[in-house]
Amino acid sequence: MTPMFPTSPMTPTTRPTRVPPTRRLAQSTSVSRRVFSAGVLSSALAASVAACGGGGDDSAGAPAADPTAPAVRGGTATLMLSLEANGFDPAAVNPTGITYGTRMAAVFDVLVYADQRTGEVRPQLAESLTTPDGGTTWVLRLRPGVLFSDGTTLDSDAVRFNWARAADPGVRSPQFRIAKDLRLAVTDPVTLTVSLPAPNPHFDGVVARSLAFVGSPKAIAADPAGFAANPVGAGPFVLASWTRGSQMVFERNPRYWQPERPYLDRLVVRTALDERQQVETVASGGADLLLASAATQAGAARDAGLGVAETVTAGGLLIVFNTTRAPFDDVRARQAFAAALDTSDLVKTVYGRELPGSTGLFPAGTLYAAPDARQPGQDRARAQALLDELATAGQPLRFTFTALNSPASRKTAEYIQSRLVTLKNVQMDIRAVDGPGYQSGVIVNRDFQASLFSVSFTDPEPALSELLRGGGPANLGGWRDAEADRALDEARTAVDAGVRAAAYARVQRIAAEQVPVWTYLDACSATAYRRQITGITMFGDACLLPDRLGRTG
Repeated sequence: MTPMFPTSPMTPTTRPTRVPPTRRLAQSTSVSRRVFSAGVLSSALAASVAACGGGGDDSAGAPAADPTAPAVRGGTATLMLSLEANGFDPAAVNPTGITYGTRMAAVFDVLVYADQRTGEVRPQLAESLTTPDGGTTWVLRLRPGVLFSDGTTLDSDAVRFNWARAADPGVRSPQFRIAKDLRLAVTDPVTLTVSLPAPNPHFDGVVARSLAFVGSPKAIAADPAGFAANPVGAGPFVLASWTRGSQMVFERNPRYWQPERPYLDRLVVRTALDERQQVETVASGGADLLLASAATQAGAARDAGLGVAETVTAGGLLIVFNTTRAPFDDVRARQAFAAALDTSDLVKTVYGRELPGSTGLFPAGTLYAAPDARQPGQDRARAQALLDELATAGQPLRFTFTALNSPASRKTAEYIQSRLVTLKNVQMDIRAVDGPGYQSGVIVNRDFQASLFSVSFTDPEPALSELLRGGGPANLGGWRDAEADRALDEARTAVDAGVRAAAYARVQRIAAEQVPVWTYLDACSATAYRRQITGITMFGDACLLPDRLGRTG
């Protein structure tokens, strides 16, 4: 039986051994054990950090602190993030990305979540999520008596309302593709039966990734447009104030279903684009902890005497190409871009650290990595030949690169520009945008030619499908390949690890040839914290469960 209240938060610098997962269907009292996607980042913070393994001696500068120590009741913790959130509507945001996940969990809690250390899907607001037939039918059982902060009940009809709303095309939810074909039946006040159009033995991870947040139907119905700014959930905190562009203040929810939690009276979230500023703010006592998607910040945090908890994942920092418009609708343009650049040199130049560059979305040693399907390395002769071929066809490579307006993001763009300019028949301009501009221009409206992005996952389902499948919610570049879609579908429905591995190997080979994205640095996620902070429990993309957070004194 999966414990209802995990009591062992992530310890510093955990590096899990990569072992192929064993699929074990859940019993009626527990959520199934599985390795789960950590999901896709909704921000370009990833452009300003580097991957796990680059921080040097993991113990250097770390305080004599135990992030699993008991918490005292009360106090305030201040969290640093890079980007402002647009709102709190579960049907309108990428829920577990680094920009939103912790904030959303503070207000709504989670039905289930994936333990970032093990990939195991664990219960929270739900008591269980089980399948009696191998993945076609799933039964969600909720804890009885859970209340939203407005006093209404979080029951099975509330979950049905939220998921049906995500399936409404008029809402334009990022979860639409996931929710639209679900058949939802309220069996009793705490039981929702979900029928899928096709078997998916990994659907519990999909729920953890994309459908874990539930808002009050009463509050949503009363003000659908205003709910994002005035959210009502069943989480450990309520949103007390929001100073746009500066900070959010969350106060303890007196109706929270765990009476002993949250330990904190108040959680404050502040934003700063510059990762160095974030580290300096925490180190100087202006904040208590920060979240990052990888380890350049972790190394700086260790140097500053902070503790660091991090987990290695698959995925990485990447360039995404808009394949729906020129010039990157031509595969030769994408191939030329990739062949022109050396990932190791990019990392060294931009981050000043000797780190290995990426060989693709599945680094060696990670789950389902296919050694014969690695992304091709630098080949400048091939790059120039492709650029000449495009120019002969009247299509010289000319494009604008959209970068986040942070130091490392701009430096990444400038590095790429400096290497491309040494070749003929190519011109790259740089457009730097602030956080809201990136969210609206790249994430929402897909108004870009090439830009920075990130993906992080332990198990590829559903993150890889969201990134690469035609119509996927994180497929910002609009890439479509029928064979890749078939392979992703086969992997999603497969129980046998060998069948899944073969399907994901096909996806990797196609992506290596077609280059819908180009990965330049392997991913991980990390929390840097002051010694007084305890209860660090991570999920999703460098997100924290706020009900666990506390102070040791």
